[in-house]
Amino acid sequence: MNDLSAIKNFGPYMVKILNAIGIHTKEELLNSSYSKIKSDLEQAGIRPHLNIFYSIEMGLQNRPWSSITPNEKREINALLEL
Repeated sequence: MNDLSAIKNFGPYMVKILNAIGIHTKEELLNSSYSKIKSDLEQAGIRPHLNIFYSIEMGLQNRPWSSITPNEKREINALLEL
């Protein structure tokens, strides 16, 4: 299934903000990057907080968002240049 709402950790808010920046399918999400998503969220007036990216990462791995490790957090922070 290519529907964003089928991705683990993705509730209505996550689907809404991704749709707001032109991401409507899992394929479109996979073809994007964290830096592009961050930039697009900022341009849309949506604060790109880290929980969004942690949920994306864990959802794409089909893991609960709370299972993210400190190392995975550091890697995402580095990608976002935080």
